[in-house]
Amino acid sequence: MKGTIILAKRYRTVLQFALLAFIISTAVVLIGARRNDPKITKVTSQLTSGSDRVLSNQYQQSRTATVFLHGYNGGAYSTNYLINKAERTGAAQKALVVHVYKNGVMAFKGYWNKSLKNPMVQIVFQDSHASQKTQIYWLHQVLVQLKTKYGVTKYNAVGHSLGSNDIVNQALKYGHDKRTPTLNKMVTIAGPFDGLTGFLSTQTETELKRLAIKPVRFTKHFTEMLSYRNNFPKHVKLLNVYGDTDTGYNNDGFVGVASARSVQYLLRGKLSQYQEAFYSGSDAAHCALNQNPSVANKLITFLW
Repeated sequence: MKGTIILAKRYRTVLQFALLAFIISTAVVLIGARRNDPKITKVTSQLTSGSDRVLSNQYQQSRTATVFLHGYNGGAYSTNYLINKAERTGAAQKALVVHVYKNGVMAFKGYWNKSLKNPMVQIVFQDSHASQKTQIYWLHQVLVQLKTKYGVTKYNAVGHSLGSNDIVNQALKYGHDKRTPTLNKMVTIAGPFDGLTGFLSTQTETELKRLAIKPVRFTKHFTEMLSYRNNFPKHVKLLNVYGDTDTGYNNDGFVGVASARSVQYLLRGKLSQYQEAFYSGSDAAHCALNQNPSVANKLITFLW
């Protein structure tokens, strides 16, 4: 009994430190406290010769590109599993990796031709701690290049963690910009749309599903997103994936369920379709959802 109490205290201590670290890092990124984030000063392209993959006939095929974006402290590994799963099933093919470096260089690498079917584009920010304002700007510049240099006219977007915030915010801020491709579908995974709202909520899973999607409070960042609602493009479909690790609080270890679900309120009346996918247990942890086979399969079915 005594050992159980000690372990419980240690868990709470670890949870408190993890929460404090996430609060500080999230605040810096969302508020944009840093002032030295670089602008794009140069765009390079290193394409290799290759051939188109033969995709499975069970999936819809088009020239719509799908971009994948990691979150805070993430990288290529954050989206590798989802991309590889889509390739192995024959649903899509990885075409480009776009690196945005700290020196302001944006580098496109990989294979491309304008007839590619279901091409996937992986975006990697060398500085994954950059402010969200800067990350949105970088993402926007990638999309501009995809249209002007690579002929992409439609795109899907997949984001994990703060990458989810980035893809939604880019659409909110630049939804009417004709220099970018038209947004078709979005998949958001573990997105902290309303910051740390509901992180230590203790409702049961059943109660949680009955809660209103409108946040009980609006963070400064969420309020700002609401002000851009009218810019959001029409006819967009959204799959929102979130999790609860079943540790007594309604969160995935970093993001509260209430915060992840708040995107539905944010984009109410703006989407042509909204779907939710809720996961629980150890496979629903923040950095496990993007490695979860069920999530990957649901993403593939939704996108293609």
